[in-house]
Amino acid sequence: MNAILQMQNVCLTYHTPKNETLAVKDLSFECYDGELLGIVGPSGCGKTTILSLMSGILTPTRGEVLIGGQKANSRSGMTGYMLQKDELMPWRTILSNVTLGLEIKKQKTPEKMEYAKELLQKYNLYDFKDFYPNQLSGGMKQRVALIRTLVLEPKLMLLDEPFSALDFQTRLNVVEDVYSILKSENKSAVFVTHDINEAISLCDRVIVLTQRPSRIKEIIDISPLNELSPLKRRESASFSSYFDKIWSNLQITTEKSNETHITQK
Repeated sequence: MNAILQMQNVCLTYHTPKNETLAVKDLSFECYDGELLGIVGPSGCGKTTILSLMSGILTPTRGEVLIGGQKANSRSGMTGYMLQKDELMPWRTILSNVTLGLEIKKQKTPEKMEYAKELLQKYNLYDFKDFYPNQLSGGMKQRVALIRTLVLEPKLMLLDEPFSALDFQTRLNVVEDVYSILKSENKSAVFVTHDINEAISLCDRVIVLTQRPSRIKEIIDISPLNELSPLKRRESASFSSYFDKIWSNLQITTEKSNETHITQK
């Protein structure tokens, strides 16, 4: 398999006038073509920082981040970012929200407009193209936000807790929708979440991070569940064993961090 993303011994240190903080230490992993790669870790460990490194918003202090063999660059268009909230503009119609990125990048060609409409049609939103965001449900708005990113045709999708603003029932449905869309479009994606259940439901592999500075504790292969939809995965007999494995890794990480903190005191 080809690696669309390569993190090679990546370190990031934040500098202030008074001190420096090591946020990420020696991260090395890949995300392959068509793979959904999950990242979980203790709160504050730097998960969103890692996405910023992948997008090129941040530059590593040491090491390299490669997207499609090229250094990550925020201007390259190689990555597409989906945030926690849909961030749709309430004064724009659904179609004009979907094409906003095309306008900003000056790529709003007839071909791209047709592609945007095809995506809306394919994912049951075309009939709402002239509606406004406040006329749609939360789940529908997240689908619109995903299509807004897809229409730019990025090589790698970055999803930063995209379901956290939704209620539980809506989250289950939207995870199902997002999974089917990403798989149907054969997109590679890195998915950051605090929710272990979501990570197992959605991803092919899950990276468990340590406390800051972020390092890899373990990479857990979920691919035996690949033939199942997110909802069917939750019903699988092996679901709880994956949960326990990720949870125990997170607990060990947190306990070690607390021991270090006490020793330093």
